[in-house]
Amino acid sequence: MVNATGARHGASWRMVVEMGDDIQAFGIYPGGQSGNPGSRFYGNMVQKWAKGKYLNFNLRKQEDPERVLFRTTFTSIKK
Repeated sequence: MVNATGARHGASWRMVVEMGDDIQAFGIYPGGQSGNPGSRFYGNMVQKWAKGKYLNFNLRKQEDPERVLFRTTFTSIKK
């Protein structure tokens, strides 16, 4: 349920995903990306979260290399 909150309770992590040929994903977490209370970014999403707003995750496709931020390559080490 979108924005399933009450006066005294509600979900902290919220995510909505539209499935289909082009997947759209939106979500929000009030504790920042890491969820670490010691992080200076811990509270930077609280206002949006409290208003029931979501962030667009702008999912990238593997076939869309110019939008890829980084790539990890694993190699095996032979002994």
